[in-house]
Amino acid sequence: MRNRRGPLPTLVVVIAVVALVMGVMGIALVPALTSPAATPTPVPGTPQPSAVPAGTYASQVFKPTATYTLPGGWLVGADTAPYFQLLPVTSDLVGIHLFRDAKPASQDPACPDTAAAGIGASGRELVEWIRGRPGLVVSDARPVTVGGLTGQEIDVAIKTGWTASCPFANGTPTVPLLTDGKGGYRWVVAGSERLRLDILDVPGGGTVIVDVDAFDGSLMDALVKDATPIVQSISFAAR
Repeated sequence: MRNRRGPLPTLVVVIAVVALVMGVMGIALVPALTSPAATPTPVPGTPQPSAVPAGTYASQVFKPTATYTLPGGWLVGADTAPYFQLLPVTSDLVGIHLFRDAKPASQDPACPDTAAAGIGASGRELVEWIRGRPGLVVSDARPVTVGGLTGQEIDVAIKTGWTASCPFANGTPTVPLLTDGKGGYRWVVAGSERLRLDILDVPGGGTVIVDVDAFDGSLMDALVKDATPIVQSISFAAR
């Protein structure tokens, strides 16, 4: 499952315990959890997302520019300065997400859309901070290179027995994870969600995080199989 919250004005993402509906408007990613619900039935006459043809593409707004190769059946869900998203058309419960210059999210029980105070935002500091969250089970960090950027890879999920829940999560266990601190995106791990995070340092400063993310954790193994060739195809342009 997934994260987020906060009525940010330009993009709204609504997430249910087993269903996610995402909208992209302008530059902000705002997730919102609702009570459990099935994937909504499309309204007659409403255009549905369609896959782009298999091939090699590049981000238009997200920087550093990410060039990537998609098989058939995938689409670009968002392309903004701080956030880029790739989704399979067959499921809204899994995807590949890129975050620019993510900061550790505040751990205040009210789950505000702000960064935690006094925490650095280098790749190493982010990994250490995530591994220290009491509500998460996190793997040992592994060296990783994606698209010419180096960093560390970790697997993340909610710890069994964790009960803390953001006010907007309707009792679903949650752990606020990432924010850009500017209203561009917020990521809150929730429920059975599983994530594989490649936390990469950008020469000259800042980070890029590549997140292979299954909001329904039971889908993670299949997602990793499908997403790995896409992630391996990514190349980041020099700044």
